[in-house]
Amino acid sequence: MFSNISVIAFDLDDTLWPCMPTIHRAEKATYDWLLQSYPRITDYYSEQDLVKFRHGFMNSSEKYRIDLSLMRKDMLAALAIEFDYEVELMVEQGFELFYRLRHDVSFYDDVFPVLDKLKGHYRLGSISNGNASAGLTALNNYLDYYINAADIMKRKPDREIFQAFCDFLKIKPQQCLYVGDDPVYDVVGASRAGMQTIWVNRTYNIWPQELYPAQAEINNLHQLPELLQIV
Repeated sequence: MFSNISVIAFDLDDTLWPCMPTIHRAEKATYDWLLQSYPRITDYYSEQDLVKFRHGFMNSSEKYRIDLSLMRKDMLAALAIEFDYEVELMVEQGFELFYRLRHDVSFYDDVFPVLDKLKGHYRLGSISNGNASAGLTALNNYLDYYINAADIMKRKPDREIFQAFCDFLKIKPQQCLYVGDDPVYDVVGASRAGMQTIWVNRTYNIWPQELYPAQAEINNLHQLPELLQIV
């Protein structure tokens, strides 16, 4: 099924940890901080309204959809200007709070037992559209290289982000197995870039019929070493 693999690359959000609980906690803490320190903003925006504001702000420019850290900083700056607060201080404090909590992730139980099995057999890495840095989590002890969309201003499923990963490790795309949860961003994107692919379907979804499938589907990472015949 798989051949000549030297590198395994993972998506992060919803592949190695659940994404939205982490984002919700970080945004809740940010709102509570605004409530205490910048009340003119929270007098106008409820917590739900601020989430809607963030969605609109992110969709206002493609650069914000690619560089989510820039989006957060510029959003805070826009709020500071709108409500007459000191911009630099508010951006620095607000982003530091959010970014720290963005990395307070709860890994799925299967992640580290499987990485321990794979580490001696393959080089490991990650390719993510999110703004969580794998190097600021416990993955730092496992990954040889990790890349985020903001690093090259290209996001999955664009083949350039997958190629940039391969270029850094000096491998051909077909030597990399990509493991991710999203049919389009992960499976289709990596496949079009020339990588071998596995779909992580933790929630037992049905594969979109209009898309060419991954080479294999797994429901948890424990199945990955079995597919690769690693005991």
